[in-house]
Amino acid sequence: MATVPELVASGVYRVDAVGLRNVINVLMLENDDGWTLVDTGVGSSGDRIQEALAALGSGQEDLKRIFITHQHDDHTGGLPGLLEWAPGAEVGATAHEAEVISGRRGYDPQHNPLLRRVSRNAEPPGVSVGKVLREGDLVSGFRLICTPGHSRGHASLLRDADGLLLTADAFGCLPRKIRVGVIKGFCTDPPLAKRSAEKLLAEDFATVVMGHGPVLRSGARARLREAVARCRY
Repeated sequence: MATVPELVASGVYRVDAVGLRNVINVLMLENDDGWTLVDTGVGSSGDRIQEALAALGSGQEDLKRIFITHQHDDHTGGLPGLLEWAPGAEVGATAHEAEVISGRRGYDPQHNPLLRRVSRNAEPPGVSVGKVLREGDLVSGFRLICTPGHSRGHASLLRDADGLLLTADAFGCLPRKIRVGVIKGFCTDPPLAKRSAEKLLAEDFATVVMGHGPVLRSGARARLREAVARCRY
């Protein structure tokens, strides 16, 4: 079955990066000159993203930018394949994440000791990042907010015009409950992840798209506030 993108808001589409709904979310942002992709899912997600673009009447020449919120392979896994398909796309990330994605620095250690042992030999994708972004920079009309903790250079995005917040993994609902940093063990610095979540709550937003979980519309702020209140990091 062809991958059909979900319209979240004007010019913003959500794509299921794997065959299960809302497990891994990729965002496509429409621009005057084409599309910006926010994250790339896992290694097999490239075909689904290409199908989603095709469903919107676009092809490889229309993918202009890829912004990576953070280094983890469920967000960067599709990056090498997509760049083979659309080699003209510019890759952007924060400075620390760019160092990791490019392979100049290893992955940030995860909080859980078992996860650290299992992933100790894992290698980043080794993809050059052409644009390094900082706090307040714009990504297709979205303001970058640095939200470290899940990883050291993790970033979220907010479109101030309509209050659409893309948290990436600053929050996540996997499997069923919204949590700060998705799961504590995956975070590099859980207390810092909580402070970043609190930072997002200080922003003016209405609709929330997380890296993992359903789109939050009605009561989105209250649900994120509850997740922070439950957090014991």
